Amino acid sequence: MELDLQLTPRSRILLGILGGLLLILLAIQGGPAFYRLFANQDAKAKQEQLLKTEDLVRAAEVLKPVESEIYKETGLASASNQQARANTQRAATLFDTELPETVIRSRIDALVRRAGIQQNYQLLTKPGTVKQTQKLTVENRANLVLYHYLKHIETEEAELTEMVEQESEDDAYNALMDAWLSGTEDETDTGSDKTDSSMSETKKVEHASNKEEGMYSADAAAEWEFASLPEVIPVSLRIKLAAVIKGMLTRQLRGAADSRQDFFETQVHKVRTAATPGFFGIGGKPATVETQLRTDSILLEILTQAPDAYTDESLDIDQFQYALVKYIEQIQQRRATLLEQLALAPLTYQTEHYTVEMKFKTDLEKLVNLNHLIETGAKWLTVRDLRISADKQTAERSARRGRNSEDRGATNLNVDIFLIARIF
Repeated sequence: MELDLQLTPRSRILLGILGGLLLILLAIQGGPAFYRLFANQDAKAKQEQLLKTEDLVRAAEVLKPVESEIYKETGLASASNQQARANTQRAATLFDTELPETVIRSRIDALVRRAGIQQNYQLLTKPGTVKQTQKLTVENRANLVLYHYLKHIETEEAELTEMVEQESEDDAYNALMDAWLSGTEDETDTGSDKTDSSMSETKKVEHASNKEEGMYSADAAAEWEFASLPEVIPVSLRIKLAAVIKGMLTRQLRGAADSRQDFFETQVHKVRTAATPGFFGIGGKPATVETQLRTDSILLEILTQAPDAYTDESLDIDQFQYALVKYIEQIQQRRATLLEQLALAPLTYQTEHYTVEMKFKTDLEKLVNLNHLIETGAKWLTVRDLRISADKQTAERSARRGRNSEDRGATNLNVDIFLIARIF
């Protein structure tokens, strides 16, 4: 018996309808899953991009204080603008509100005024066509963080020194007042004491306000600040410690240190204590790691050679050492945190160059003054070409009037200077 397996047209239509329904059900069930898959990938990419942007913003916040100090060190930013910006927007940098061409013109104009040259000069500024790409290495990032801490310790040393000088002035004033009022009545003494006390409190308030206003001009948010030297250590010793730390860090940044090892790492060492099992697990102690100052540490030598005014038995040198070790650990931890933030910054950066052409008339002495100011106070400017010619009309008038050679030497010169301004 043979079976006829051929489908009738009606059966084919029914199978087609059934297959279409199955495809529709699969699309309904599987479509959202595919959509969620692609949607999740898109959302994940956007989230990663947002995190990268936030990381770059954090890195920029770390770099802004250092950038402001670099502007000040190179002579690109004037002290008045830095102080005004420090009181209003402490995290702002030089080019946040001004264009580079505007900054260049204003800084050159200040140099010309300081040199004594007349202001009727011609100035043409053009952006450079060639851009140089610089690498921001791990060593550069570490030096930026170290420079940030160096400015912090410099400010702290200045504040502590000012505090000591203020206290000395107060003591001298009080001694003078005591000597002057020694023969007066008790009531007068009491009144003067109150006056002295009120004046002392006023000076303390003024000192606190001056301290707040005179903070490091590159002051960022509180989370980026470094810890201060321990208050348990006397002020005179803190001044000495700050001076030594500042000097050693300056040498390290300039490459004059004996080794590439960090200064704080040369001052401390780890003391590891092995674990003790105890008796059947009772009384056992885990392994410990303690940080201590090295015996040949410069900082330890300062603490142990305390001045006579602080050799009282009530003062514990061990307490000073413990506080200083904790301070070093805090500084190292903060530096590591800032370095992690800077690691999120781009690996390279481009420096902008501008060409500056100046034409003016002046005498030789003022021209030398301008060149000296550029070399010493404007490290962001480089003189590439200098052309000097005598003013013929002035020279002829001087000759007709019979002036001597010295007067002719003071004749105005036509000066053309071609400068390169590097904005970094």
